[in-house]
Amino acid sequence: MSGLSDVVTSKPDLVVLCNKYFLDVSDNTKTWFSDYFSEHAIAFTGSDRKSLEFDSNKGKAKAAIQNHGIATAKFFQTSPGQFETEDKLPLFLPLFVKPIDAANGNGIDENSIVRDFESYQNKVKELFESYGADVLVEEVLPGREFTVAIFDDPESGLRSIMPVEIIAPMNEKGDRVLGCAAKQQNHELLRTITEPTLSAVSELAGSVFTALEVKSFGRIDIKLDTEGKPNFLEANLVPGMAPDSSYFPRACSLQHGSKSKKDLPSAMTYSEVALKIVELGLSQINTSQQVS
Repeated sequence: MSGLSDVVTSKPDLVVLCNKYFLDVSDNTKTWFSDYFSEHAIAFTGSDRKSLEFDSNKGKAKAAIQNHGIATAKFFQTSPGQFETEDKLPLFLPLFVKPIDAANGNGIDENSIVRDFESYQNKVKELFESYGADVLVEEVLPGREFTVAIFDDPESGLRSIMPVEIIAPMNEKGDRVLGCAAKQQNHELLRTITEPTLSAVSELAGSVFTALEVKSFGRIDIKLDTEGKPNFLEANLVPGMAPDSSYFPRACSLQHGSKSKKDLPSAMTYSEVALKIVELGLSQINTSQQVS
């Protein structure tokens, strides 16, 4: 916490947030950076805590999206021993089991898709013991997977929606799962998408961005169901920025907009993405000053 005090003392024009909160392991309390800097009247990049909690709690995000009438896979939250037999599960197997709050594919691997009750029990127990929280269980969406980078500029009223398809390598079980190992190996293929999928995915991503009241920028993950309809997976509101592996800057770099199609954003270099994040953070200062 002394480091945060030093930041406040230095009175920066803007703080670029690369994480959501500081976790004190001694008492398991969180200090949300957005709250802290807001209390000290210091501007920061990205969303406030209200929206960032949707990033940290995937179940909360899915419930909010459901309440807005936006498609997302059926789900429930659970802990070990809650359901004694398969027939008591709220959803039919196979199911996808993952942590409520984990980034970069942590907790997701070749065993995340469970096809029998014993596998379900084992995965729930593993995640509960590893993360100390309830586990999110979803119906399996079998279709293509997408990630959508979004920039939102309230001053100009322009929103850039930049979707790409992610194709994960097939594992030994024949599944394409974007888990921690797959992401670390960086073997996924990212490619642009075409109509009509482009419009359908972009529309859903924009609706999610608005529903969760995201500010400035974020990344929305989407997957198609059995009928080819886009469904919300999760929101990443402090997206990674590693140049060669993080999806947010890579999605921005793969766009192919043109002057003849003003609704399609053009490709952005890594430097342009970073600069845009800073510019939007600074624009929030100007907006708040005008309001006050």
